[in-house]
Amino acid sequence: MLIKTNSQRIFPRTTTVRTKGRRNLLLAAVSRWAIVMACTVLSVAGPTHAKSLPTTDLTVKYRVYVFGLPTWFDAKVDVDFEDDDVTMVSELQSWLVSNFHSTSFSFSDCDYQPQSYTNKGFSPGWKFDDSLHYDWANLAAQYRGFLQRPNQDEPVYQELEHELDDPNDAGFYVDKLTQFYVMGCHFGSNAHDDTLLLNYLDDTLGRYRVRIVKRGKKVRVADRSYATIEVQSEPYEATPGSIHRRVNYWLAPDLGYLPVLVKTKMGSMPLKVRLIDVRSTE
Repeated sequence: MLIKTNSQRIFPRTTTVRTKGRRNLLLAAVSRWAIVMACTVLSVAGPTHAKSLPTTDLTVKYRVYVFGLPTWFDAKVDVDFEDDDVTMVSELQSWLVSNFHSTSFSFSDCDYQPQSYTNKGFSPGWKFDDSLHYDWANLAAQYRGFLQRPNQDEPVYQELEHELDDPNDAGFYVDKLTQFYVMGCHFGSNAHDDTLLLNYLDDTLGRYRVRIVKRGKKVRVADRSYATIEVQSEPYEATPGSIHRRVNYWLAPDLGYLPVLVKTKMGSMPLKVRLIDVRSTE
């Protein structure tokens, strides 16, 4: 079953520990979510009994499409299970955009707890190199990193500590990779149709509602068709001006609920990210 510790529930009180240069709380959200959209990719919460998710080590590759046309932007995601400890790494490298994101979390039969992530890269006008570490013993999360936006001569460094409070029914802390396992546990293994709340924490907090759209649609990848669960993730609270936006994911149970298809828009520009290759690394 999907497990939620008290410390994973949101509404953190955020305290600035140290800042060098001009404070810019929009930077991480804008640059990180721009690449997410273009490059992707507890005590018992109830009496339901979950099926185990697949825990196969995988390498999957995705291609970005703009206005329905393929680009030269390909992203790779590696998933590595070591007992209950999971590491996921996504990487996209090109002359125009670059992103390396590594995240670690504990996960066993849908008992989930995030541990930390690091994120580094660039896109036109932007550079970022930051990290987040969860300190569950003290109900806190430490963010630190460099962020640079257009027209800035040098990166701005920030260290922030987020206090993690305990309101009821507030949702899970995830990042752009761990979110798929939480969605898979909720909509897949637990077969829930109710709305799932997810929270994305860096130097700011973005809160999303995720709802199921359709079950059973098959999406073809190379010579194989994958049955999917389509879900829609939509922000309901985020920093004004950030690039949090509605996204549709087609999740494949056979791949541990990694997506085979992602659709969103950047302004009026439709973006699609499609799975193009799957390899087991075991």
